[in-house]
Amino acid sequence: MSRVTHATFGLWFPFFRWLVLRFPPEWVARLAAATAERAIWAREPVREAILENHAALLGLPSWRREVEESALAMIGHHSRSWIDLLRFSERPPTDLDAVVPRRIGTEHLVTARDAGRGAILLTAHVGNFEIGGFFLGEIGLKVAVVYLSDPSPVVERDRKAARDRLGIRSLQMKSDFSAIRILRSLEEGYFVAIQGDRDYSGTGRTLPFLGRSVSFPVGPFRIAAAAGVPLLPVFVLREKDGTYRTVVEAPIRVEAASRGRREEAEKSAMTEFVAILERTVRENGEQWYMFSRFWEPPI
Repeated sequence: MSRVTHATFGLWFPFFRWLVLRFPPEWVARLAAATAERAIWAREPVREAILENHAALLGLPSWRREVEESALAMIGHHSRSWIDLLRFSERPPTDLDAVVPRRIGTEHLVTARDAGRGAILLTAHVGNFEIGGFFLGEIGLKVAVVYLSDPSPVVERDRKAARDRLGIRSLQMKSDFSAIRILRSLEEGYFVAIQGDRDYSGTGRTLPFLGRSVSFPVGPFRIAAAAGVPLLPVFVLREKDGTYRTVVEAPIRVEAASRGRREEAEKSAMTEFVAILERTVRENGEQWYMFSRFWEPPI
């Protein structure tokens, strides 16, 4: 079923991209709502997973109408994120202030940039981080993105092409040597964006999140400690008027000499990030792009 789904999506996605580049985004969003979004909602395992996530987010039973409304709104925001990414990566905005008028915490990026050692941009499946590439490039940052390949080759090809057009270095997670590539990028002064909310290796640390326990990846924190660079929690959030707001939180550092103290420092830094992530998700639940049960190990 998974292979059939990705093959079908691979046929539909190029047409979607073609529409995005030729028609007003509002029109394409309405078409997506009537087609792709309905198809997602019709898949029972996906629908039930989304409802469970939003039930935990709202602290309500999954059958409540508020939970369904929040879940459906998320799927709609997800479509708009793709529309904006494809549109802006193909035709970069000439007036960035019109796209990202609100920028909070930019001084943290500037301080790290001036230090000349790069930083880890720790983000999550909240908002539309890819759009942040325009803003980050404007303030003179070299950006690299750590990623896992999308199950759909068509989607992955388009996503990488979008990064290439934005001048963003792609660092695919393939093996244990991926950490070396990340460290080298940091040494070259790159700001390396990493998703910090899904423990794909199964070797993370369990922490409370939205009233439950879930494993979070420890890798970004160990890399930051090894490179001697700060972790900057970063989120790019869509506003009701269609513009974006960038939020850069104060830097988190992992500094410890001995192994025992390092683990304590890692836990402290991870706890700080997860608290920021939980607050961000609670405030922007309709942009929490999670289509599987968050508390189950990712596949």
